[in-house]
Amino acid sequence: MTLVALGRVLVLVLSCFAFAVQAEPRRYVVDIQLPQNQQEEYYIQLLRLILNASKAPDEVIEFRFANNPLSQARWVAAVVQDKNNNVLWTMTSREREQSMRAIRVPLLKGLMGYRLLVIRKSDEAKFAKINTKQELLALSAGQGMHWPDTDILRANQFNVIEAMAKENLYKMLAAKRFDFFPRGATEVNLEADLIRSQNLIVEPHLILHYPAALYFFVNKKNTELAQRLEKGWAIILKNGEFDALFLSTERVKSALEILKQPNRKIIELENPLLPSGTPLNIPEYWVKPSALP
Repeated sequence: MTLVALGRVLVLVLSCFAFAVQAEPRRYVVDIQLPQNQQEEYYIQLLRLILNASKAPDEVIEFRFANNPLSQARWVAAVVQDKNNNVLWTMTSREREQSMRAIRVPLLKGLMGYRLLVIRKSDEAKFAKINTKQELLALSAGQGMHWPDTDILRANQFNVIEAMAKENLYKMLAAKRFDFFPRGATEVNLEADLIRSQNLIVEPHLILHYPAALYFFVNKKNTELAQRLEKGWAIILKNGEFDALFLSTERVKSALEILKQPNRKIIELENPLLPSGTPLNIPEYWVKPSALP
């Protein structure tokens, strides 16, 4: 083999090696404390859309799930103390926005602020006579410890009984420890089996509403991850991918059908926990029952 031919072979080998090295994608790992399950799939799909929209061409996004589920309070603490790429999704509050960085686009367009009342079957006639906040204040509500909803209800003068997990709250409601358990319009269908198992029902004509935003949160110092999320959000909002996912999600579709029911009475409450930076002035971020087709 001549020196010229040998040189050509060497150039070809080096080119192939360089291409192989260049083609190897860089892994970008995001930590999620809650293990993947059916109820959380929407948020994981949305987070993947956002990160894929903002990733570099040579990157691949990977999620690293926790081995064991954490309570909401421990998940918040994990993000506050985080040294990795932890992402949390939860309802915002002033306290949470002081300790973490909120990515201020509501993941469910405010649907979590529409609360249906889970009650005992035997109390359906009693609730049928209630039409105002003042009448409802005569009864007690159940809510979770460390949930922002608990403080919101108390700020609206409700008597609230707390427990650590929703499963415990359903059992306590069945045992007459309180009178109703407000659940998000996107949650009741997912929890239908749990509701039936305790001989409970979703009250058919009342809805509580307060402005509420569920956001992605990251560590205050993780500017790089926050900017990726903000960039990705802007892309999928503009190209329609967010609306396509939102409107195709079963829990969202069932919630919108409930809100469209003409017999539903909406009782408005105040949300004193809502941070001043909440983008209430951006109409496309929010669902309005009166505007639903």
